[in-house]
Amino acid sequence: MSLFFYPILTLGLILVAGYFAGRAANFFHLPRISGYIVTGFAFSPSITGIIAPQQIADLFGLTSEIALAFIAYCIGGSLLISRVRVLEKGILWITFTQGLGAFVCTCLAVYAVGDFLPSYISETGNTFISVVLILGGISVATAPAATMAVIHELRAKGSLTTTLLGVVALDDAFSIIVFSGAITIASQLIPGSVDNSVILKGFTTIAGAIAVGFIAGLIFSYFLDPSKRPETNLMLTLGAIFLVSGLSSNLGASPLLANMVMGFVIINKVSHADELFNQLEIIEETIFCLFFTLAAAHFDTKVFTTSALLGIIILIGRFIGKLSGTFVGGKISKTPPEIYKYLGITLLPQAGLSLGLIFLAKPIFPTEIFDLLLSAMLVSIILNEIISPPLVKWSITKAGENKADR
Repeated sequence: MSLFFYPILTLGLILVAGYFAGRAANFFHLPRISGYIVTGFAFSPSITGIIAPQQIADLFGLTSEIALAFIAYCIGGSLLISRVRVLEKGILWITFTQGLGAFVCTCLAVYAVGDFLPSYISETGNTFISVVLILGGISVATAPAATMAVIHELRAKGSLTTTLLGVVALDDAFSIIVFSGAITIASQLIPGSVDNSVILKGFTTIAGAIAVGFIAGLIFSYFLDPSKRPETNLMLTLGAIFLVSGLSSNLGASPLLANMVMGFVIINKVSHADELFNQLEIIEETIFCLFFTLAAAHFDTKVFTTSALLGIIILIGRFIGKLSGTFVGGKISKTPPEIYKYLGITLLPQAGLSLGLIFLAKPIFPTEIFDLLLSAMLVSIILNEIISPPLVKWSITKAGENKADR
């Protein structure tokens, strides 16, 4: 039995350890999120076993839903039309080209190492192509949590930050579209796994989320008032986020996209709504600490021994695709150089949505293939969690948008 088997004791341990780990990370000029991730690794069952696997699963389930919904709402709240309009063309082009770049480069990278993969994947041509398409589709997604954590810590503002937030907001929708197309083709290639409802599910996921978020934004914009006490605004905001998340999930829509849309509506409809979102800073660091520590606590050393090669290949292919796609999109849309030079690096984080998408592919693959793909995605995500936050901080600082020290 784990030493810290009481949930309240575990949460206290995580927050206290996270506080000191965050300070240590700052001492080494790293973002605090890096300290939270290292703490999570240290607590994982495969390293120290301080927190039991079942307890991690129980705590992370609700924590991750709350954290991702909160972050998605904040991203939507950063998209004030008057700020985004000047960069609108660049945001649209870069969203498309970086997503397409990640898909194509990941597909090519996985295809190139096909001879080194287990025979049960590469021996059948259609199965191998299906694996390539699924992994490529999943690689389009960018995780907003790590990016938002660093942006808030640095108090970043500027054209790079605005473009980044715009691209991240649209990227979830674009990744769902690309993945829906990839899994539809894959399901046609594998005998006995045809599922024509995937396209309909993809449409429902996006359209339903937009509808729920838009209606909720209109409703709650009448009750949220920057002049009221922050405590009351915070209570209503969290209630709105939880309601939208739960309703979206029950309708089969994306809670992340729905909360982004709600945040977007509120920031553009409520006068001086910036104050509403500034009030959320009271709780954001606590949410980041719990989310990233518990996420990193899933680390399992066995994953690296079973699927390290494929996970690293996915990481490299996606890395190249994001960087090259951002550069091309920035050039086409004629964005300022600091955007297309540094934006690609800030789009590297990968986590929640990628894991959610891989589970949608479970019905079309045999168990042994799905288990390998899941392990490979975990390798890629874990490496991303280690590498991405310092790179995001470096990019924002190089672009001159780090306001924390001013």
